[in-house]
Amino acid sequence: MSQLKKSLGLSFVTQYSEMAIQFIGVMFLARLITPEEIGIYSVAAFLMALLHVFRDFGVGKYLIQVEELTAERIRSAYGVAIILAWGIALLLYACAPLVARFYDEPRVVDILAVMACSFAVTPLGGLLTSIFRRNMQFKKILIVRVVSSVSHVITAVSLGYQGYGALSLAWANFAGILSFGIAAVVLRDKGTPFVPSFRKIREILSFGSVNSLGNIVTVLGTNGPDVIIGKAISLAASGYFSRANGLVQMFRTLVNGAIVPLVLPYFAQLRREKGDPALAYRAAVEYLTVFAWPFYAVMALLALPTVRVLFGLQWDASVPVVQVLCIMGAAVCLTSFAGDVMIAFGKVGQATASQVLTQPVRILAILVASPFGLVAVAVALVLAECYTVAITSRQLYAATGIELAGVLRATGKSALVTLTSAIGPAMVMLLFMNGKHPWLELVVGACGALVGWFAGIVLTGHPIKAHLYQAREWVAMRMRG
Repeated sequence: MSQLKKSLGLSFVTQYSEMAIQFIGVMFLARLITPEEIGIYSVAAFLMALLHVFRDFGVGKYLIQVEELTAERIRSAYGVAIILAWGIALLLYACAPLVARFYDEPRVVDILAVMACSFAVTPLGGLLTSIFRRNMQFKKILIVRVVSSVSHVITAVSLGYQGYGALSLAWANFAGILSFGIAAVVLRDKGTPFVPSFRKIREILSFGSVNSLGNIVTVLGTNGPDVIIGKAISLAASGYFSRANGLVQMFRTLVNGAIVPLVLPYFAQLRREKGDPALAYRAAVEYLTVFAWPFYAVMALLALPTVRVLFGLQWDASVPVVQVLCIMGAAVCLTSFAGDVMIAFGKVGQATASQVLTQPVRILAILVASPFGLVAVAVALVLAECYTVAITSRQLYAATGIELAGVLRATGKSALVTLTSAIGPAMVMLLFMNGKHPWLELVVGACGALVGWFAGIVLTGHPIKAHLYQAREWVAMRMRG
């Protein structure tokens, strides 16, 4: 347990450090790059995300979950990764003119050319970080990701200031991936093989083929809005939606991003030790929702001042989209860990089935709603996510015996804490919110939410209360010492 807490702490430090660096970059870039340019990059980024599934092919997860990690398996993983990455880099470069013609946007060609270079260097550090995760070496991951984030932000802001527009984001992505790989190579354990092989290729591809199918449809469903909106409405509208979705996903970046890397190795270990997955899963969701649900409630209430403080007046069209997508974010919390838990218990088929059954519905919902505007698309995504929770929970029960009813019961106290957290922001919204003083509205509303959150924790006796007291005592001891 102490090892788990230490790993979780390092993971949070990693996530918050990376988030702080990226947050600074986003505030600058929102004023240097227009919504249309963001939309252009979002379209290109979708294609890169889709091809990334084929490039990764589940090789990283294979290294984490395999019973015995031998040098031959690592070398074979490198061989597979290099072939896929270089092949897809060439494919992306070749497809660039076709994508540019489809959107009637010649700037896409240069962006995709730079992204092809990014693909070519991804094997440098991708598999090494999977080995770091398997071995719970999160200090190394902290260093690697911070180096990558700093490189990404410096490149993006520097080129954005010089007027490179959307192309600055593509070069920033390349700089981040390259620095990520170099840092991982420097930090790798002595004796870690680095020469590719192909002896275990069949074993790796057998696992990756099933896992990648689920990843493909996930990417299509997750990034589908940007592509469909860019074509059905406008590239500027795609930029507004992308910015709104990015703001709502901030919690996943802040918290889920720190927790998710631990889920697969932790539950894989739990499986080997014959532990109770239902108990661990319910506890994980209970702790997640006490942070996530208040966050989404407060974000929905304070969307206007938040958007204006972070991005400026030119992004006001994102506000109603943010408010609707917060409902989707709250629903996602119920099944955030489900896929990795199923994979950890050797049920990659069920994990894939849940994505195959749900993501096409998500895409269809976006297609149907897009003629009616951005808010309609957001509402459609909320409905699609409710369907996803039902289907994924059914697959999770079949794979592990974890019931949705038990998970919902575990979130009761979190729901009450959400209500107390929303009181302060709701009063701010009703009494004096007009967007003229966004900094004041945001600060007062956030402080009220924080007071309400702590009050809700105490009144409900939520399990997180004991951990908060422990943290307070630890800080007090540090200050006295």
